[in-house]
Amino acid sequence: MVKAGAIQQVKKEPTDKVNVWPHLLIIEFVALMVVTAALFVFSVFVDAPLLELANFNEQPNPSKAPWYFLGLQELVHYGALFGGVVVPTAMVLALLALPYVDNRGGGVGVWFAPERRRANVVFGLLALAVVVLTIVGTFFRGPNWAWVWPWVS
Repeated sequence: MVKAGAIQQVKKEPTDKVNVWPHLLIIEFVALMVVTAALFVFSVFVDAPLLELANFNEQPNPSKAPWYFLGLQELVHYGALFGGVVVPTAMVLALLALPYVDNRGGGVGVWFAPERRRANVVFGLLALAVVVLTIVGTFFRGPNWAWVWPWVS
């Protein structure tokens, strides 16, 4: 029995955890509102690059894929089998195999944990390759898919 006025000792170690509700969700909601407001302001000042209605008798030169496939279209330019089959398949297989190659339990839920350096580097290189190929396909390809410098007219 504990005597009245006595201080009871609690034997529990402190934790470095923060509850998801309400702390994390409030921060994420504020971030969502900031990004939504920035996107709204950006869309007010920048026009969408829409073309005229499609005319099936006249095709644009070059005929480009949507932006999310431009990286693959750029790879196909270097070789159909290489860019259309080998590289995309290798990228998907690398991402599928990555959890099995680096299966240590440490660093889960931590941004850029040292234990996950290999996984972060592989993912970063793949993401960088996709972004670079998309930028090249968007800005550096002209008529007949020839290389053009966007700042030279």
